[in-house]
Amino acid sequence: MSTQKLIENLISNAPENKLNIILAFVKFVLSEDDETNNALLSEISLAKDWLNDEEDTAWQNL
Repeated sequence: MSTQKLIENLISNAPENKLNIILAFVKFVLSEDDETNNALLSEISLAKDWLNDEEDTAWQNL
């Protein structure tokens, strides 16, 4: 089996909650710019903290 097919099979069987992490990793690997790489790696982790009602309330007066 080719490497591409193996990757496709693994991803097609991955749980939904892991797909964002897989996507960020693939973008990271395919990217050539180090600044972009760092932003992509941190995007999912930071979104967990940023995208919530408590955070929106804290920043609404700024």
